[in-house]
Amino acid sequence: MTMYKEYNTNQLSLELNLAYDIPMNHEVRLISLFVDSIPNHVLLEEKSHTGRPAFHPAML
Repeated sequence: MTMYKEYNTNQLSLELNLAYDIPMNHEVRLISLFVDSIPNHVLLEEKSHTGRPAFHPAML
């Protein structure tokens, strides 16, 4: 029995175009502004005391 999952290193890779420019009037900019306006303490106020530590909302 192997200790690690078997994987294939010959997988396809997807190229990301980081120079992609989102237009100023696109709705995703409004969503981004809304999400950024939520105070961190609102998102972090209820924590579980069991299980793994939570990720910081900025990391999501």
